[in-house]
Amino acid sequence: MISTAHTLALGEARHNDAFTAAQQAARQAIDQLGSAPSWGLVFAGGRHDPSALLAGLRQVLGEIPLVGGSAAGVITAQGATLTGFECGLLLFGASLAPGAIVAETGLCDTYATGQRLGAALSAACPEATSVLLLYDSVHSVSAHKLHLAGPLIDGFNQGLGEHQVDLFGAGTLSDLTMEHSVVFNGQEPAEHTAVAVAMPPGLTSHLRITHGCYPASDFMTITRIEGPQVLELDGRPALQVAAERLNRSVAEMAQLSPATLPLTLGEKQGAPFAPFSDDLYNNRLVVAADADSGALILFEADFAVGTRVQLMDIDPQRMIDSAREQTEQLLADLGHVAPVFGLYIDCAGRAMAFHGLDEDESMPVRTLIGQHCPLLGFFSGVEIAPIRGRSRPLDWTGVLALFTLT
Repeated sequence: MISTAHTLALGEARHNDAFTAAQQAARQAIDQLGSAPSWGLVFAGGRHDPSALLAGLRQVLGEIPLVGGSAAGVITAQGATLTGFECGLLLFGASLAPGAIVAETGLCDTYATGQRLGAALSAACPEATSVLLLYDSVHSVSAHKLHLAGPLIDGFNQGLGEHQVDLFGAGTLSDLTMEHSVVFNGQEPAEHTAVAVAMPPGLTSHLRITHGCYPASDFMTITRIEGPQVLELDGRPALQVAAERLNRSVAEMAQLSPATLPLTLGEKQGAPFAPFSDDLYNNRLVVAADADSGALILFEADFAVGTRVQLMDIDPQRMIDSAREQTEQLLADLGHVAPVFGLYIDCAGRAMAFHGLDEDESMPVRTLIGQHCPLLGFFSGVEIAPIRGRSRPLDWTGVLALFTLT
């Protein structure tokens, strides 16, 4: 492992008191860093009080910018846990100060918020090349409504104008009930907010996406859709079609949730009958079903009438294999260039708790990256990364970002 003294350091802790967990993680990181930090990335289990957590961090670290948010769980080389009481902190030294940190509230209109955010980042750091975007996933609990990443990303790119960046990130999620989420905007915990970080100019990002879905049906065409609600497939109620294809009753499907029946709708990119490769699919997680309307409700709203989709089954072993393959390939691509740190953004539904396997899906990432550099990861609601030259929201994926010194 290369020395990261005075450059960056990782701290992690787990305690049922947010203030204590934050202090422990901060002391561990600051002792390793050995110098004054310039900023930090922090992700913490959703059972922690966000204000108490930041107070504990600031007592040790002072008033440095802290960016991150709530998470269903935290991932490091030591393990992946979803107790809700974790705290993971990555501290950066003075030589790795961020190019800029900007935040915008008002995610009721995600496109307009994205425009303001992109314009603000471009003005603050016109030389930015790699940008981390985090936003609060939960819009409303009573109506089970989520903030949509697609319009946020489109607006962000519009706000950037001619400025092109490698955009990656996530929608934060406090737990798997999808009832709450928060981001840390550099200064405080915030809801209905998006924050963008121009990563330090001394770093270069290298990205890979891990997958794990197989087609469970032939191609179907969306014939009626309203926002994230897929109402009809091939002219029939979507819920009924899915029940028939999966050999389940409509009543059983009406109780669908990611925790009971992980399911996605996949749009294949390129030639429809090309040999299967999971990285050709843009998958949308089905978060619920509406028995009254017969709709399948997706995490995102970027499918449209005419989109050809397949029901996609989750394969736990394929998730592990993909994580190993993509991590090995990314390290091979780096050759003799040593990574300084890694960030792993992992869909919360992919956690081992739902699949009954002895091996955790993130274990290949943790094992392989942990041999080279510090790793901080978290379980998210939505992942963001480039596919075919354009950053877009992803579901049921892992996004691995390794950073090297320029």
